[in-house]
Amino acid sequence: MTPTSPQKLGRYEVLEEIGKGAMGVVYLARDPLIGRLVALKTFRAGFSARDQELQQFRSRFVREAQSAGILSHPNIVTIHDVVDEGADGVCFIAMEYVKGTNLKQLLQRPDPFPIEFLVDVVSQVAEALDYAHSRGVVHRDVKPANILITTDNKVKITDFGIARLDTSNLTMEGQLLGTPNYMAPEQIQGKDVDHRADIFSLGVVFYEMLTRRKPFQGENLTAVTHKIVYEPFTPPEQIVREVSGELSAVLYRCLEKDPNRRYPRAADVAKDLRQVLAARQELEDTSATQEVEPLDRQPTRKMQLGEVLAHAAPPP
Repeated sequence: MTPTSPQKLGRYEVLEEIGKGAMGVVYLARDPLIGRLVALKTFRAGFSARDQELQQFRSRFVREAQSAGILSHPNIVTIHDVVDEGADGVCFIAMEYVKGTNLKQLLQRPDPFPIEFLVDVVSQVAEALDYAHSRGVVHRDVKPANILITTDNKVKITDFGIARLDTSNLTMEGQLLGTPNYMAPEQIQGKDVDHRADIFSLGVVFYEMLTRRKPFQGENLTAVTHKIVYEPFTPPEQIVREVSGELSAVLYRCLEKDPNRRYPRAADVAKDLRQVLAARQELEDTSATQEVEPLDRQPTRKMQLGEVLAHAAPPP
C-alpha cells in the first residue's frame, strides 16, 4: 500500500493500489463481512461541487454501477456495491476482482495470437455485449483496456462508466463519450447511438488483435475521427497474409460505417467467428488424416492465456 492510500474505504480494508486514472484510483481491498477480495474503483475526492463538468463525470461514475449493476453474466465484471456520500464525500464502486491481465497489455507483445485464442476472446466479448444489449445497456467504450482476461481464458468486460440505459434521459451534448480510436462513426457525429456502435468498436478491437494496428490512425484527434467517418481501412490481409477471407468478411461487416449494414446482434459475430474456426479445424483435421495415421494424431486443444504469455516475447 502506498503512503497516500487509505487504510479503509467504508467497511472495506484497502490492501494495495492496483490502478490509477485521471478521475480516481483503483484499490485491491477485502470485504471483512464475507472475506471476499474486491476491486474498489474510486472517484477522486476534492473536486468542487460547483464544477459542473466534474459533477457530470461523477454522475457518469455512479451510473457505471447503475448500468452494470443490473447485469449478471459470466463475461461481465460483477458490481457488488456502490457508495456515494454526496458531492464532497467519498464515492466508490466495489466490484469483482479479476486476477489476470487486460487485452491492451497483451497487445503490447509482438507475437501474433493463435487464431483459436483470438476467436475465443472476441466471441466471449460479443456474447457479453449481446447480453447487455438485451437488457437495454450499451457499453459505448469497448476497447482493449476494458477487456480483462483471466489465466484460464475467461473474458470479463469492465468499465460501464459511460454506458447508457436506453430509457435514460441523461445526456452530455457536445462531448465525445468513448475512446476516439474505437468509436463508431455515429458516435463521433453526435447521432443517436444504439447497440450497433458497440459492434463497430468490437470490430476495431478484432482488427487490432489480427494486425497489431488500429484500423483508423492519424496524427491527431481530427485526423482519426475523419478517417473513422469517411475513409476505408487497410484490408487486414494486406498486413497479415495469414488472415483468411472468412475472417475478413466478419471484420468488414462489424466495421461498416452505416450501422444498418453491420451485424444486427453481437451474438451473430460470435456465431460467425466460431463457424469460421470450426471450418478451419475441420480442414486441418482432413489434411492431418491424409498425412498421418489417425492413431498418431493429437487432439486439438485451446491455448490458455498462460501459454500465450509464455510464448510471447516481453514488450520492448
